[in-house]
Amino acid sequence: MGLEDERMMLTGSGDPKEVSRGGRADSDPLTTVREQCEQLEKCVKARERLELCDERVSSRSHTEEDCTEELFDFLHARDHCVAHKLFNSLK
Repeated sequence: MGLEDERMMLTGSGDPKEVSRGGRADSDPLTTVREQCEQLEKCVKARERLELCDERVSSRSHTEEDCTEELFDFLHARDHCVAHKLFNSLK
């Protein structure tokens, strides 16, 4: 499970800039806060480790390695940040 799999789970497609049914960009506060948190140093480093793992696994035809640990590390770092910021933006 890699980065593209995460995008599929979150958006329903591989396109992170998918337009909502109303014809405008998604303005969900969760999505906004997640994008902000992904720019923090801890999340950037976790994403880099995930992308390196994804490249390494994708380059091999026969491997038992997957990037589950790296994905969980990235999601944990991002969601830890989100948990502290999200409820401030809700009404």
